[in-house]
Amino acid sequence: MHILDDLNDAQLQVVTTTEGPLLVLAGAGSGKTRSVIARTAYLIKEKHITPWNLLVVTFTNKAARELKDRLSASLNLNVRSLWIGTFHSICTRILRKESEALPYTSNFSIYDDGDQKAVINRIYKDRSIDTKKFPPNKIRNIISRSKNSLIRPEDFFQFNDSNFYSDVVEDIYQRYQSHLLKNNAMDFDDLLMNTAFLLHDNPSRLQHYQQQFRYVMIDEYQDTNYAQFRIINLIAREHQNLCVVGDDDQAIYSWRGADIKNILNFEQDYKNVKTIKLEQNYRSPKVILNLANSLIKNNSQRHSKELWSALKSDEKPLLVRTDNENGEAKFVAKEIKALQRKGADLNQCVVLYRTNAQSRVFENVFTRQNLRYQIIGGVNFYQRKEIKDILAYLRVLINPQDNESFLRIINEPGRGIGKVSQERLIKFAGDANLSLREALFAVDQVSVGTSAFAKMQNFGRQMQKWIELSNEASVFECVSQLVEDLGVIRKFEASDDPQDIARAENLKEFIAAVDEFSESFVEDHEEEPTLQDYLQTVSLQTDLDNYDTESSSIKLMTMHNAKGLEFDHVFIVGLEDGLLPHNRSMELDSALEEERRLLYVGITRTRKTLQLCFAASRRIYNNVTMTMPSRFIRELDEECYERINNSFYEFQAPGGKKTKPPVTMESEKHFHIGQRIRHVTFGDGMILNVDGKGNKAKLTISFDSGELKRIIGSYVSLI
Repeated sequence: MHILDDLNDAQLQVVTTTEGPLLVLAGAGSGKTRSVIARTAYLIKEKHITPWNLLVVTFTNKAARELKDRLSASLNLNVRSLWIGTFHSICTRILRKESEALPYTSNFSIYDDGDQKAVINRIYKDRSIDTKKFPPNKIRNIISRSKNSLIRPEDFFQFNDSNFYSDVVEDIYQRYQSHLLKNNAMDFDDLLMNTAFLLHDNPSRLQHYQQQFRYVMIDEYQDTNYAQFRIINLIAREHQNLCVVGDDDQAIYSWRGADIKNILNFEQDYKNVKTIKLEQNYRSPKVILNLANSLIKNNSQRHSKELWSALKSDEKPLLVRTDNENGEAKFVAKEIKALQRKGADLNQCVVLYRTNAQSRVFENVFTRQNLRYQIIGGVNFYQRKEIKDILAYLRVLINPQDNESFLRIINEPGRGIGKVSQERLIKFAGDANLSLREALFAVDQVSVGTSAFAKMQNFGRQMQKWIELSNEASVFECVSQLVEDLGVIRKFEASDDPQDIARAENLKEFIAAVDEFSESFVEDHEEEPTLQDYLQTVSLQTDLDNYDTESSSIKLMTMHNAKGLEFDHVFIVGLEDGLLPHNRSMELDSALEEERRLLYVGITRTRKTLQLCFAASRRIYNNVTMTMPSRFIRELDEECYERINNSFYEFQAPGGKKTKPPVTMESEKHFHIGQRIRHVTFGDGMILNVDGKGNKAKLTISFDSGELKRIIGSYVSLI
């Protein structure tokens, strides 16, 4: 197979344009990955660039693995020295290598969301901070955005006015960073911020990476933040051999700090930029793309482009109206069963929604109808408590300063070291300027009782054994022996609680995953991995990295999680104002444009059929609320979809012509909106609408069971 085989003209330009800044505007399904792979191979095989001199940054670890595998398998390239990975994995690699220029050692821990929350909660407790006045999640977001903007604690007031609120935020930020440094730990945002400052503040190290990475490629450039922009700008500013690939129509992560201006302003940030548009779509039929194009053209923050496809289909997308969220889920279940009868694989059916809370009703309906499903973006395997406990042990073994992980494991599983004994160990460690692991080995100097002393001493002996094991044995042997010594699998298996049995299975799966990681690492690097290698890989895992493409089950996920995926049959649900666009995004034009892009991403996941669903009413908390169809529906070309009314209500497309119904005076009605009624089959409910007079009136009723029905008045009684 030749590198340039099967490329269209635009893709060919992308591959063979190797010098100078290149902006590739790659529409959804336009063969972007193929172009990136071919360009990498072209640089190595045709331009004779050493793999060591290439830097390729992907959006997910999974994408990086696929790129490496395809380069190795299809083109027979040795990719071991090639730097391919996410921003976070590349930055971690640089920071460990350059640790002598940092106030951290090379074995620093990487704290995830749970670890960050624990540190913030500790600060709140120590400082008696009011969680209502200063919501912890909001403060974490401020800290994260500050880091993504390269604002360190000491620079905070250069960008923020000093007042009561910001003074407290700055104090929390200062203490949070001090705590991380003391624990020899970084969070995800630190990986980017510290790399940016490392390169900026150390000209010799910057020059080293500028000379090493002579050709740089960045995928999903529309999703980069300022810190990522700065890192790449520093590395590429001398040689300017920078290729960025992205699509401003798919920029949907501003809430993570991503800045769409990075891709919109690329032609201003670099000189003599060549821009290539990949507009031919190889995923979706023409009718799907026409629908998507009619929507996205309403955005102003975008480069002009229009997707097209040679693929044809006789099935137009469907716009479906249902009574409520239960009716919506039942309709989707019915449609999926019909697809099954036609031979469709459940694995190729996806339900996309705006918020995670929308999955509940689909889970209930699919369970009752024996339809297998998988939620993407639920609890990450490595976030389960029993797994995080083992990971905390492993962290402590290689990072003696990691007090946060030590406190997690000191009495887990229970070994009789209570709160009082822990507090005395903490005080001794603070007074002696020791880490908690170091203090444990000096327990004879801690003022604890005889029983507590014996338990701590025994724990210290175990800890020393595991430390020696981690230095001598393989990662798999170390983890297996640790889990065996702790006895947690035996404890869970002895329980009658089904959740404990599941925990035991999770731990067995965890050990198997360690073995699989070790085998894969040896294949890639021709050497055994260290415990640090393993922990780094686990720390940088994302939901998409754990996405199971093999299991035959309906996929349930938010549209944010669907980015980069594709399915034969797509159901987009909850297409209502307040959900999509979301309530929080309806006031700012920029936020509304991102919501429009989110729907565009959902539509362009489709390979064959698309159904867009909205409900006439939706239960929110304990109230049934009449909904408004999404304003985005009005923007869709009516020639590109068909309408289906799966509701008791008359179908009225948003923006369509309205006919004036006959008016019945309120005084002529026997039933009234808001009255409580009872039905012999459906039980008690509330009247939402009355059409007609007396017992012949047609009543729209929301029953307490969650069902919405339209029933003649003679069949109900007032209560």
